[in-house]
Amino acid sequence: MSVEKLHFLKTGRCGVAAWMLDTQNRPAGMLDLPIWAYLIETTDGPILIDTGMPDEMIGKPDLFTQPGREPEIVPRMTADDTILAALGRAGYQPSDLLCLVNTHTHFDHSGGNRHFHGVEVVIQKAEYDAAIANRGADPSDFWNDAGLNYRIVEGDVELVPGVRLLFTPGHTVGHQSVLVTTPKTGAVLLTVDASYCRANFEDGIPFAGADEGLELQSIAKLREIAKAEQAFVFYGHDTVQETQVDTYPAAY
Repeated sequence: MSVEKLHFLKTGRCGVAAWMLDTQNRPAGMLDLPIWAYLIETTDGPILIDTGMPDEMIGKPDLFTQPGREPEIVPRMTADDTILAALGRAGYQPSDLLCLVNTHTHFDHSGGNRHFHGVEVVIQKAEYDAAIANRGADPSDFWNDAGLNYRIVEGDVELVPGVRLLFTPGHTVGHQSVLVTTPKTGAVLLTVDASYCRANFEDGIPFAGADEGLELQSIAKLREIAKAEQAFVFYGHDTVQETQVDTYPAAY
């Protein structure tokens, strides 16, 4: 098996309080961030990384708004932004997948999980233990769907030749990033939410997460890997970088 192509899939947008990307200076205002999933095509079939936001957020930007408080998260999602729509534009349906990788269980990364019954879902043990081990405690949690088939991994793992899962805790306790090596582009490091944007990665600007110290350790680890692999680094929610890459059908 070998990797053939990597595609960037847009799965909506989300307004986020600006301080979440810079907990040191805590700027005011809101940022409009892209939400991504990633499709890896291999000689044996496709692998999907993350599933975007849940369908319940379609047309509901006020979902997280509380009376008397300015919202800090504003989902901006249409029917075209669901993971099924994004996958369909690439010519696939869930049953075509070799597997699905969940980088972590936040709503904008695993919100579409419940569409993937029968698909192996690869997740870090620390993330599973923190968010999924109590499956059934709250049936509204999209990652707790009893029909999902989770495969638990620990630490850095070669998923298939050309795809490495990198344990990068901090943003969540079991976050993982992904290193993909393609014939066209070479190494591509998908930091996902181990770094929201370039400033987090290159300048060490702290951002919202479960453990700031672990975030910084994970960034240091990823910077070493990026240097060693001469990788193109793609950040999880960078609004400048999103204008510099092409989405499907473009391939990397």
